[in-house]
Amino acid sequence: MKIQLKRNFNPHSPRLRCVVCESQFASGKLRTLLCHQDESIAGDICMDCLGQGANYIQQQLKARAIVLLQQPWRDDISPSPHKQALELWELANSHLILPSIYQRLWQRLLIFAAATKDLGLAKRGSSNRRAQQSKLPTVTFLEEEPYSGKDN
Repeated sequence: MKIQLKRNFNPHSPRLRCVVCESQFASGKLRTLLCHQDESIAGDICMDCLGQGANYIQQQLKARAIVLLQQPWRDDISPSPHKQALELWELANSHLILPSIYQRLWQRLLIFAAATKDLGLAKRGSSNRRAQQSKLPTVTFLEEEPYSGKDN
């Protein structure tokens, strides 16, 4: 398993739940995802858990799996606690690859560059609208013979 860093296109999205500690958190502009080897997403990870390191993450996943396995078997919950426990146990026992400091920095630079580009486009768009709005309509008069006030 590995942790991938992705740009969050909706930083004002509802609060996320950490797959490791189950706490709710706001992701901001950078989203930290725990992924399986096949690149499928297992869940989001909060920055507190990421800062604790790979061993902490794996120990927490094992502890959560044990708690889920101790729950009574129920068919009315989907996915069942036992299925969730098996998935967490598999994640906890696989090799975890954390992003390096350079990968984190690179993602932040990419996000900054994209935000700068978006800001530039918005700025140019608003200045174009202002230029269009400031143009006064032109009035064209048709030339006719002057009216002298006398009927011929």
